[in-house]
Amino acid sequence: MRAFRCEAFGPIENMSFETVPDPVLQPNQVRVAIRVASVGFMDILMVKGEYQLKPPLPYIPGACGAGVVTEVGDAVTRAKVGDRVSFLNYYGAFAEQIATDEHTLSVLPSSMDFEQAATFRLAYSPAYLALKYRAHLKAGETFVITGAAGGVGLAATRLAKVLGARVIGVVSSKAKREASFGAGADEVIIRSEGDLREQILDLTRGKGADVILDVVGGDVFDACVRCLARNGRIIVMGFTSGRIPEVKVNRFLLKNASLLGVWLGDFMTNHPGDFETMNQEVLELAAGGKLPIKIGARFPLPELVPAMEALLSQDVIGKIVLTNPA
Repeated sequence: MRAFRCEAFGPIENMSFETVPDPVLQPNQVRVAIRVASVGFMDILMVKGEYQLKPPLPYIPGACGAGVVTEVGDAVTRAKVGDRVSFLNYYGAFAEQIATDEHTLSVLPSSMDFEQAATFRLAYSPAYLALKYRAHLKAGETFVITGAAGGVGLAATRLAKVLGARVIGVVSSKAKREASFGAGADEVIIRSEGDLREQILDLTRGKGADVILDVVGGDVFDACVRCLARNGRIIVMGFTSGRIPEVKVNRFLLKNASLLGVWLGDFMTNHPGDFETMNQEVLELAAGGKLPIKIGARFPLPELVPAMEALLSQDVIGKIVLTNPA
């Protein structure tokens, strides 16, 4: 099969696209012919060696994809040849096929295409873990999402509206403002148009936000901490700005507030049963049309590096996918 290989951690341009042996199928695994794979920041950080998990080298990058089951191991019970499925791992998706553990799979309803299937879990699963399982977002609460026009940001916006919250999106441009409104945000802030803390406080009449999901870090996180409501919860999920912030914990003490870390990888690895349950809950919402994914750009599989460069530019609104037609 053809696949991208990372021989050493470093620049994304160092990856090679080449013919490699087909993956060996284990008894508890399913072989999937990959039709679409999702490109995320985690994939880029892992290639660079900057992610908290470093796979054994050489490895095939790519965490999430969708395709058709072509072979099943002897111990597999839930999937069969011909099933349309999505899968979520740490790596292996930027290839023509993958051998993946059965518990990583979701069998797709007929209403879901491969693009939606390859992206909904990588966007909605972390958002669902953050809002439903960790922050327990309630109807009527005010929810702020930074990076609101990115894949997770748009997903979190739609999910928060399903949960009955008021949503304030935080974006970096007018074009992204329209995307955030399109996902259902009630108000949208452009960071460059004023002090972020003051803008959030103005929109909440001085109360602050009940729940904030931050994927940006840096100065944006610093501002968010200062506009959290009493008994509020701030969720740390990423640092696309490049700076991992530090925080004075007395701010949380004085407001009886909570700082919540959310890493889907840890949940997936250490709570596999809960992970499967959560994925089924998300799949049911997605299959019902409540959690659509905006595809911002499509690249054929061999153009992974340009796809990653497009993601790093932060100009693309929505998810970026790699396509691999049958």
